[in-house]
Amino acid sequence: MSWRVAATLLLTAWGAWAFGAVYHWAFTPLFVGCAAVGGATFLQRRGKRRTEIFLAAALALLVTAVGLQLVPVSVISIRWISPETDVVLRRYVIGYPESRDAYPLSIAPRATRLGLTAAGALGVLLLGLARSLTRDDTLHIARGVSILGVVLAVAGIAQKAMWNGKIYGFWTPTQAGNSFGPFVNKNHFAGWMLMALPLAVGYFCARVARGMRRVKPGWRNRFVWFSSADASETILVGFAVLLMALALTLTMSRSGMLGLLAALVISGWFVARRQATDSRRAIAAGYLIFVALAAAGWAGFDRIAARFAESGAAEAGGRLGIWGDTWRLARRFPIVGTGLNTYGVATLFYQTVDLNEHYAEAHNDYLQLLAEGGALVCIPAALVILAFAWTVQRQFREVSVESSDYWIRIGAVTGILAIALQEISDFSLQMPGNAVLFVVLLALAARHVAAGVKPRATSAQGQV
Repeated sequence: MSWRVAATLLLTAWGAWAFGAVYHWAFTPLFVGCAAVGGATFLQRRGKRRTEIFLAAALALLVTAVGLQLVPVSVISIRWISPETDVVLRRYVIGYPESRDAYPLSIAPRATRLGLTAAGALGVLLLGLARSLTRDDTLHIARGVSILGVVLAVAGIAQKAMWNGKIYGFWTPTQAGNSFGPFVNKNHFAGWMLMALPLAVGYFCARVARGMRRVKPGWRNRFVWFSSADASETILVGFAVLLMALALTLTMSRSGMLGLLAALVISGWFVARRQATDSRRAIAAGYLIFVALAAAGWAGFDRIAARFAESGAAEAGGRLGIWGDTWRLARRFPIVGTGLNTYGVATLFYQTVDLNEHYAEAHNDYLQLLAEGGALVCIPAALVILAFAWTVQRQFREVSVESSDYWIRIGAVTGILAIALQEISDFSLQMPGNAVLFVVLLALAARHVAAGVKPRATSAQGQV
């Protein structure tokens, strides 16, 4: 195991076990570690590997756009660029505008500086890992995340059975919530699992594809394979997937369960199209169906149905009102937004629904980014998405469908899509620990294939 893998898994584990790294004492070393690991990879010479220039340029543009929200400009310029910012600053900043001549465009510069620091550290980690990870590294990371997922699942299930209002049995969260495992909010635990579980599924499919290639034709030989050492680890990975799915379902997070269903469907679709033989497709697809039924059955079909039938479920758990407020907020700050990481400040003035509770998050990260970033940040963010999609699509052409690397990438992409679905109604990626795992998945999916790797060949059965 390389130092890159060890450092990546250490950061991932710290982000999860330290309550999602939501506290200053947790996310400060996490972001420092991300920047250090990402920066260290650029000091290594990785043969013919290179940094993805398009993706790096898009990330640099995004970070620059956030930085522009912190550049002091004259009060006259603020009134011209974003009149609503001037209105908020008059109500929020003591002495504005008489105390000085220039102010940042962000309504809460300190919060935006924190967001900029996080974005920069995670961006460096992404580029560094995408440039430096080898094929063996990806296998070790997938195995390590699967192990970490099992441990988190066991901790979550045990804590649910013995819940005393304290995480780990001794830690009382600063803001009380419906906790699960080490996460203060069950939806954030579900978000972490939505990313880790598809990666474990990809690792499982990779082991099935690699193991079955060595088996001679005939069902007898296939049954004999199940007694081999190679099959034993494959079965353990399958057990890890099942346990993680069970823990996710037990959270009773509606967004988490919908994301799990989407992840299993996407994984099954890739299995049906890309596994080379009928026997491999039967094993992998049959197991995915078993995971879905077993997890739902253990948690209770009646409980799941009752959860989705609860009052307010049709209104996205009561989120439609705050989404409306967020959309109106975005229309008031269309050009530069309120400033990254300032939504909780903005809602002090613009929240109109459920006034007994202050919404510090929009429960929809896309709307929240639109409100906080405006066109200034959202256009570069869209470019980052396009650059990532282009990079991943290009790298997929360089790997064989029969390789483990291909299935690890599929798992990473599935995890990214699953958490993207959950972010429509939640904010799991605002948890630093979840954000680190998300960046790891991005790096695995966009990892540069070293020159000299044989591209996948088209088979007669049309698997490519």
